[in-house]
Amino acid sequence: MQWRSVVEFGHASTTAHVRRLGPDSGPQYVLVHGIGVGHSYFTRLAAALTGTGAKAAAPGGVHVLELPGFGGTPRPPAPLTIEQLAGVVVAYIRHAGLDRPVLVGHSMGAQVVLEAVLQDPAVADSVVSIGGVVDPGARSATRQGLRLVADFLLETPSANWAVLRDYARTGPRRYFETVPIMLGYATEEALARLPVPLLVIRGSRDPVAPHAWAEHMARLAPVSRLVEIPGAHVVMHTRPEEVAREISTHSGVGREAVGQ
Repeated sequence: MQWRSVVEFGHASTTAHVRRLGPDSGPQYVLVHGIGVGHSYFTRLAAALTGTGAKAAAPGGVHVLELPGFGGTPRPPAPLTIEQLAGVVVAYIRHAGLDRPVLVGHSMGAQVVLEAVLQDPAVADSVVSIGGVVDPGARSATRQGLRLVADFLLETPSANWAVLRDYARTGPRRYFETVPIMLGYATEEALARLPVPLLVIRGSRDPVAPHAWAEHMARLAPVSRLVEIPGAHVVMHTRPEEVAREISTHSGVGREAVGQ
């Protein structure tokens, strides 16, 4: 797939990469990846959201962020916290002049988009969590690692290739340096204070975000909906059209909630 543009975005002495696809008009979606990965596993979802997929949802514009220290971006001296990564997301949205886009985060990226809205409630229309972390029942590096191995056995070869390719670009050192940051972020507290509607998407066989945890996430948020789609942790890669339709339906609910 040919991206419309690939640009560097600088903030607070760090550099993110942003891949654009689709129009400037209509709903805008900002996609934020999980730990150790980058843009690769969002390619199919981006196509579906922009109307270029085989069974596309209502078309909109997509902004796929590759956060500082991940994928092909320059490495900061130390890994950024969830709060700092969220600051990059907020700064990009302001820089791009986006009018309350939908923030979509996968895995650790769900923590980042939750935190972004807490930092600036006016920055987004609503939030989507795909395979969000961290399940309190597995709040350790060992348990998370075992769940990732289990997920690897459930994913399709193309999904595993997309993930492993970005893991290789990020490198094991930065991945393992980020794990304690991900484990230490208080996702439950962020959910309880969320000022915009939340859509929780979970792959029906996802061992990283089990059903009970996804259900708990939805209960904690003041306004939320839970959807399960056949698949595992990287469900937006394996079922992009279905995920895109749910996100597209979710788009605009934040404006409706506040009467805009």
